[in-house]
Amino acid sequence: MVKHGSDIRNAALRLASALAFGGGIAVLVIRVGTHDLEEYEHAVFSLDRGTAVEAVHVFGHPVYTLAVGLGARLPLHGSLGASPAALVAPFGPVPLAYGLMLAFSIAAAALIACHVLEPLCGRLFSWLALLFLFWSVPIVNYTITDDWPEAAVTYGAVVACVFAPHALLSMLASLPSTPTRRVAVLSVAGLVLGLAAAAHPGYWPLLIATLALASMLAMCRSEYAWRMRVTVAAMLALALVLAIAPQAPDITRDLRLANEAGPTRRLAEGIGGGLLSANAFPFGERAARAPFTYLGLAMLSLLVGMRSHDAHARRAIVGSALISVGLGVAAATLSLDFDYAPSNTGGLRDPAGAFAVLSAASAAAVVRRRGTDSRPVGRGPVLAALVLAGMQGPAYAATLAITEAQSGSSGRWNQDLTGPQDRASARGVAPDRIPPGSRMAFWPGVRTRMRNDRNASVDFSDAGYLLVTAWTKQRTMRGLVEPNELLFNQEIELSEQVLCHTEAVRFLQLRYLLRPADTTLCGPWSPVPGLLVDNWLEVDVARDADTRIRALPAARMADPMSRQPGLSARSELLTELVPLPGTSLTIELPRVVLRLEDPSAANGHALVVPVAYDSAWRTSSGQMRSVGGLLALVGVDDARVILEFVPDWVAALRALAMTLAQAAALAGFVGLASVRPPPQLSPAG
Repeated sequence: MVKHGSDIRNAALRLASALAFGGGIAVLVIRVGTHDLEEYEHAVFSLDRGTAVEAVHVFGHPVYTLAVGLGARLPLHGSLGASPAALVAPFGPVPLAYGLMLAFSIAAAALIACHVLEPLCGRLFSWLALLFLFWSVPIVNYTITDDWPEAAVTYGAVVACVFAPHALLSMLASLPSTPTRRVAVLSVAGLVLGLAAAAHPGYWPLLIATLALASMLAMCRSEYAWRMRVTVAAMLALALVLAIAPQAPDITRDLRLANEAGPTRRLAEGIGGGLLSANAFPFGERAARAPFTYLGLAMLSLLVGMRSHDAHARRAIVGSALISVGLGVAAATLSLDFDYAPSNTGGLRDPAGAFAVLSAASAAAVVRRRGTDSRPVGRGPVLAALVLAGMQGPAYAATLAITEAQSGSSGRWNQDLTGPQDRASARGVAPDRIPPGSRMAFWPGVRTRMRNDRNASVDFSDAGYLLVTAWTKQRTMRGLVEPNELLFNQEIELSEQVLCHTEAVRFLQLRYLLRPADTTLCGPWSPVPGLLVDNWLEVDVARDADTRIRALPAARMADPMSRQPGLSARSELLTELVPLPGTSLTIELPRVVLRLEDPSAANGHALVVPVAYDSAWRTSSGQMRSVGGLLALVGVDDARVILEFVPDWVAALRALAMTLAQAAALAGFVGLASVRPPPQLSPAG
């Protein structure tokens, strides 16, 4: 009984220590803030945060909303909903959910790494290694310099993939009982599954390559039985497949739709700087996206490994170091340009750094056991040199963070504890004068300037306005608005011609327009006196509302015009639509209702709905078609037609995958904390 109580206390201590470590780093990066709003506009917006955004839910996850664009599937970008932190997102401010996502990702990866590091080099060196891994250039890059929380979560998955095979081998070889070994295997696999599921899909190739390299290295560890090595590799590969496969149809669906709508090209970002200059800190160039890979640490570890008397240790050290160097060279030089390429080939620097730390930890273990010929230097100076080379990373990261903190940026969304209505009001929106619930558009270029000024455009969606102007990122709008030629970098930006076209404004049911004060007021709009948003945007309201249903003669459905993006400046579709008398169309979130006094009025017409076409819409009467990327109905014969988004198997599968990933990650985190790390290998002498 006493031993059982002690085990629980030790497990709780390991759990708390990992969370405190991850939480401490999360607090630091939140305190410094971020200079970008990209992922608030996409990944974080996709979470159910308890705002006024109306959404269709499956398994508790939002999968569709009319609050952005003309309707878009969620998540818009990444899969942060798979993080256990998403469970608390509706009940607290956004910075809390954001901080918990970072904390959990770091803590989970650190817990896996600890089961490798502590037996190798002891608790002190293992905590130093964790510092090298997580107070690092990638973390600063993804959370401070750039606002990429889904990439920060991915970094946790990368570290987990590097250390997971070795953690499992160590535990399977040392744990005393079969039940405990099963808990260990399932826990590590659950954490890898959960972290990978929450990662950004553009980094899936990076995760696959990382786990493949780590498993290859583990397969070379002949001190473990061949069957054990194969089992470990197979279990982790299965975990990665289970994380990725259920989400893949959703990604490929949008890729297919984008390519069907017209030629697209992939924007794949590279890296800044060369490998040698990036690793010459403090003498080389400093940049958050530089391929800093702990090159010096890897080379020093390589020298130690080559002098090791232990063939097994030599193989592990040299293999890890060579993988690190190879990935670093690839990060600095590789350039890929095809649909399934990684979003950021420079991200190869992340596993390169993790492999370097693994190599250094193994090298430190060998030196401490006197398993290498360190004459005439001695083992103390060798260990000191390893630590000094490793401290290059935290010093580099701290320098970048301090530089960003001194830049004096403002508008840091990850520090804002206010509610969405308060944020909108503080920016100049008066809900009593422009009530929420109606559609809002921005003048061309306004959303881009808002982002550059670090003012989130989705604050208005959060406050209950239906924001037509939107950056939908992963969700293609190629068939609705041009140009949108960049794959996975899509937006709805209505042109001046559309916004100043009276019939277009009526058809789209636009109610509010945010327009720069130095632009000329155009036909359909009247200014709202006394309102100025962000100190430079006037608020206009539509002069009149016309909710009649717009229709296109059915004979025109075959025209080339119907296949061109309907909301582009050169589109003829908007001028061809005619209002049907005795009809009305109402957007009653999250559905659309059409009413016809005489259903025969729809005969010979396609009823065009101001909603982006999606095959998951269902109608109570008629059949659905796509006209210029808009949803159209033909064959309607009822006086009242209800359109509802009914999640298809693609949306349901992704939501289910995120739910299962949450459960696997939570169970894995608790389960692995309950497993004592293998005993430390005693240093000689």
